[in-house]
Amino acid sequence: MADEHRLYGLIGYPIGFVRSPGILNTYLTEHGLPGRMIPFGVKPESLDAALTGLRHVENLAGFFVTMPFKESILPLLDDASETARIAGAVNIVRRTPDGQLFGHQLDGAGFVGAMTAAGITIAGASAHVAGAGGVSAGICCALAEAGIGRIAIANRNRERAETLANRLRSAFPATVFTVTTAAPGAEIDIVVNAISLGLSADDPLPVDLSATRHGIFVGDVVNVPHMTPFLEVAEARGCRTQHGKAMFGPQIPLALRFYENGL
Repeated sequence: MADEHRLYGLIGYPIGFVRSPGILNTYLTEHGLPGRMIPFGVKPESLDAALTGLRHVENLAGFFVTMPFKESILPLLDDASETARIAGAVNIVRRTPDGQLFGHQLDGAGFVGAMTAAGITIAGASAHVAGAGGVSAGICCALAEAGIGRIAIANRNRERAETLANRLRSAFPATVFTVTTAAPGAEIDIVVNAISLGLSADDPLPVDLSATRHGIFVGDVVNVPHMTPFLEVAEARGCRTQHGKAMFGPQIPLALRFYENGL
């Protein structure tokens, strides 16, 4: 494709909350790189038809995937990476020159990359992760790859959490995965909110931090507002915090390399 006409997409619904197009477009401009990212609002019932159309857009290098498609898109793709299959979720898709769609998972790499850049110790630590959806799965995979000791997965649907934990146990036998309905306690070093609570001002807090130690790491995947009420509570407890936008920056060079060359 001609570099000056290169497109990167993002599909999701609704898309009013997404900030990644602005971040990526700024990165491309600052680094003198061609291309532009455009968000596409796709209703869930139209996902299959939208993918059929995107296969034929020859100047489309690929696209990011956000809510609610990270899991539902997987069986509609031609192929996917092992990381995406373990997570059961995709957040980036590469379009090959012949229109094939190949899925990958970079949510976890971005989230953990931001943690590592901030000097957070992951190896041997204990984490509490709220959520058992696509973002949670990706983050759990990346934490396990970084050598974390234990991950407790909390989710309203316990069966969904058990399914994810079983898949992760098979892939990462060195990490202990449990499912819990309890709030994190004093043994927890890392707390991650991987659900959408916090997007609305009247949302309840996604995790009760009252029994945790002061000064632990608390991360949120919600990126609007920048400082969610959950992170404000965490900072008041002296915790080291990571906002939702932080996980996208480390993904950009990985994504551009994936779009260009695949895995």
